Amino acid sequence: IKEQRNENWHHVIIDDMSTDDSFKLAKKLTSGDERFTVIKNKEKKYALKNVVTEARKYQDDPNIIVANIDADDALCNENTVDLLLKEYDDHELDTAWTAHSWDINGMNISGELEENINPYQSPWRTSHLKTWRATTLLGVDDENFLDLDGNWFKRGYDQALYLPLLFLSHKRKFIKETCYLYRINSKSVQRRIWSEKDQMNTVRLVRARGFV
Repeated sequence: IKEQRNENWHHVIIDDMSTDDSFKLAKKLTSGDERFTVIKNKEKKYALKNVVTEARKYQDDPNIIVANIDADDALCNENTVDLLLKEYDDHELDTAWTAHSWDINGMNISGELEENINPYQSPWRTSHLKTWRATTLLGVDDENFLDLDGNWFKRGYDQALYLPLLFLSHKRKFIKETCYLYRINSKSVQRRIWSEKDQMNTVRLVRARGFV
C-alpha cells in the first residue's frame, strides 16, 4: 500500500482481538505516517462487521471510495489507487472490482458482470479487490449482513458484503488490470480452522434471500 504512486488514500488497519503482536507491529510500521489509522478492538467483530462499521463512517461523502483488503493479502499493482479513482471519476461508478492473482498458481476468478443481471443470481465474479462509492452503503440495511437469528455473519462475508452493494449499483465495472494478490497459501490461512459449513451456509442464505 505504501508503494502506491497516487497517495490520495487513507488506510484503516483493524486489529480484531489478535493474540500476538499484530497491533504493536502495525503501530510500529505506520508510526509517524498520517495516512494510517490503527484500531484495536475491545470485542471480536469478525471481518464483515468490522468493514461495515468502519465504512459507515464515510457513507455520507460521495467523494470517498472504500476498498477492502484482507490482512494476509496485498495490492500487487502500484497504480491500483490511480486506476480506481480514474475509473470512478470517468464513469461515475458505484462499484468496481479488479482482476487478482492467487499466489499458488496465478488463478483469477474475477470477471465481467452482465449489466442487467441480478448479482444474487449470477456466478461469483467480483472477488477479491471489492470497492464501492461510500454513499452506496446508505441504501443497504444492516439486515443484509445478519443471519436468521440477527447475528452478524462470521464466514462467507465477501458475498454478504458485496452482493447488496452490487444490487444497488447503477453503474458497476470490472477492471481487467491485476491489482490484488490473494495469498491462499499464506501461513495465516494454514493455521486457521476453517468452518466450510458455516461459510457455505452464509452464501446459500444470502443468495436465496436476496436483497433485504
